[in-house]
Amino acid sequence: MKSRIAIGLGGLNLALVAAAVLSTFVTPAQAQGVNKGIVEKPNRAVACPSGWKTPDGDTALCEAQGSLAPKIYGKKEKDTCADGYFEVYRVWCSTKRP
Repeated sequence: MKSRIAIGLGGLNLALVAAAVLSTFVTPAQAQGVNKGIVEKPNRAVACPSGWKTPDGDTALCEAQGSLAPKIYGKKEKDTCADGYFEVYRVWCSTKRP
């Protein structure tokens, strides 16, 4: 009887670990986004999303315009945005609807 309980608990523990590991693959790490500081553009040719601007002299970066800038992160064109984010210019994900 004790061995059945131990096997059952071991299987439950393994299932919980597997669920935790798989959840990290589903949601990109960048999906948390940022809404302050400077972010590198996924592509120099694309504009910064609303609430963000290109700093003087560096077209490879976007800088937040104040404390109300939406959270953003760059993505590859074929990827989709995480829940709560909207696609902007095919290479950005933003919490602000375009």
